[in-house]
Amino acid sequence: MSEENAAPSLPLEFEATLTRLARMVRAVGVRQGLADDDVDALLQDVRIRLWNAQATGESVRQLPTSYVYRTAMSAAIDMVRKRRREQEREPPLEVASPHALTAGGSTDAAALAADLRSAISHALAEMVPARATVVQMHLQGYEREEMMRLLGYTDDKIRNLLYRGLHDLRERLVRAGHRWPEDT
Repeated sequence: MSEENAAPSLPLEFEATLTRLARMVRAVGVRQGLADDDVDALLQDVRIRLWNAQATGESVRQLPTSYVYRTAMSAAIDMVRKRRREQEREPPLEVASPHALTAGGSTDAAALAADLRSAISHALAEMVPARATVVQMHLQGYEREEMMRLLGYTDDKIRNLLYRGLHDLRERLVRAGHRWPEDT
């Protein structure tokens, strides 16, 4: 294959990889409390970081999910830190706009998110260890193929542990008072 034919496939393979992992990247942004616009910016930032980090088409195809997850977490944390720095530079109350005064309502959402994280951690600690491990990896963005490779389980075992583990987690969270939108 000549270099002329290989060069155009790199962007296509790269975009296919990113499209495959976009849901995970968006989930990272949501878990970090980013707004919809910020989540879109996060996806773009991850795209740029991965593009800069990857040199060949072969490495793009072999991109592990965990690497993309770590890249997304790093980019999301950078965005959160940047947002905090910008908030610290807000004008004093006497010159702040009415919109700036009401923008701090995310404290309740942060408290609810912290409570949910705590409940999930507690529920995972009470579960069968193999289920808890697979569910925790799923929540962190690992794909089944990657879990199979890292844990040495078959696909059927991963699916079974994940299905039963998520069901168990949901039951424990509902018993703890957490609700799903479709339950209301």
